[in-house]
Amino acid sequence: MEFKFNVNKLLPRKINKVTHTLVPEDFKGDRRELNEYQRQLSKILDDMGEASAKAQGLNKPITSAVKLRDTDHVLYLLVDSEANNNLGSVVGLLKTGSKNLFMFDETGANYQLRPRCILDFYIHESRQRMGLGNILYQYMLSEENIKPVKLAIDRPSEKFLAFLQKHYGLSKIIPQNNKFVVFEGFFNDETQDIRANRYSLPPRNSFDIGTPNNTNAAKSNSLNGIPYVPAVTRSSYGRYAAARPPCSMANIIHNTAMLGQSVERTGKMPNERIPYLFVLKEQHFVKPS
Repeated sequence: MEFKFNVNKLLPRKINKVTHTLVPEDFKGDRRELNEYQRQLSKILDDMGEASAKAQGLNKPITSAVKLRDTDHVLYLLVDSEANNNLGSVVGLLKTGSKNLFMFDETGANYQLRPRCILDFYIHESRQRMGLGNILYQYMLSEENIKPVKLAIDRPSEKFLAFLQKHYGLSKIIPQNNKFVVFEGFFNDETQDIRANRYSLPPRNSFDIGTPNNTNAAKSNSLNGIPYVPAVTRSSYGRYAAARPPCSMANIIHNTAMLGQSVERTGKMPNERIPYLFVLKEQHFVKPS
């Protein structure tokens, strides 16, 4: 994305890190110059955020200069220094941050974590399929000293999921009850939230985005002999696909078994035959005189 001002002067590195201060790296100057730099940097963040939202089909941007303030979010901007008549252009954006999340592992155990998250990832349409996304992602992993599997992804697009599978071998999604996506191995070395043990469900296989049919694995899951079937199957990941404890009220209403107990009949079944007794009343006739 090109701008009217000199991007190379504002962002001198190939990949530049921006925090909530909106102060460019290696900045040297007085307050007047700082205000001008922050204005230009805000313009870049706002325009790139809008382009990212449009590419992902979102109603509003999730990245802007205003949204960056008062957060621990970090933005990585990828620059092509030779573009726009050597004024430079911004061709990629990657935003990370920490979030307080309640999450489920493969066994249904609950965790309260504050993981590092990928909040926005965008490569300009004119520079896609050139390896720039992987360069930007690798730089972020090195800067934050983190493994790809330990990141929670906020509302990833199908392209992003394919990117993670291709470059990092991440394909087995662990369903969550929120908009974040994590992969098998995310919960390794994590401490379980013991307050939620009573809601633990039997082990569930991870959803493999590389496998089109996963019905056999779903059929094998059961709770004390009773098949466990997710309430909603319209999404393979996200808030509708996470493990949930069985609802006792639903079992009472529908008179279904719970925790391996047999169903007791509380009334007549619909297919039972009920005898009917027809009584013909005797009628008396008076003979006319």
